[in-house]
Amino acid sequence: MEGYTSEQEQVEAIRRWWTAHGKSILLGLAIGVAGLGGYRYWDESRNRLAESASINYEKFLGLSADKKGAEESRKLGQSILENYPNTTYAPLTALLLARLEMDHDQPEAARKQLQWVVEHARDKEIAGVARARLAQLTLAEGKADAALKLIEQAGLTGTDRYAELRADILVALG
Repeated sequence: MEGYTSEQEQVEAIRRWWTAHGKSILLGLAIGVAGLGGYRYWDESRNRLAESASINYEKFLGLSADKKGAEESRKLGQSILENYPNTTYAPLTALLLARLEMDHDQPEAARKQLQWVVEHARDKEIAGVARARLAQLTLAEGKADAALKLIEQAGLTGTDRYAELRADILVALG
């Protein structure tokens, strides 16, 4: 602004600049504020969802430990799977539901829960546990060939963690 001869010329230059660029600046500012507000809303809703899932999972664990509340724990477990399928708690809930189903001699219901974990778990370890349990269930049904295929497809044959399961299947195969 050193090239201006008077204060009036400086004011006029600022007005021209503001007229040319003011709307863009205000629009950029509005977009920035709206973006920040949207991110905070999204983050807060995600936190509320995770907190709610955590509370429900804790209730589910308490109910599943109590043998008298089996039906109520199943309902709460299904509710967790339906309402919070993308949380960490959903696959863990399905694994526990599968165990509860086996405790009540419902192998097909347990198979459905384990299959849900295989299809929806983002954690490879949890999916591996579900596949191993599916293989155990298949072996218990007398289908050793199918059980071996399950653990081979899952890549569980090369790990020490599932060596006992593989050995059981191989013994069943003769």
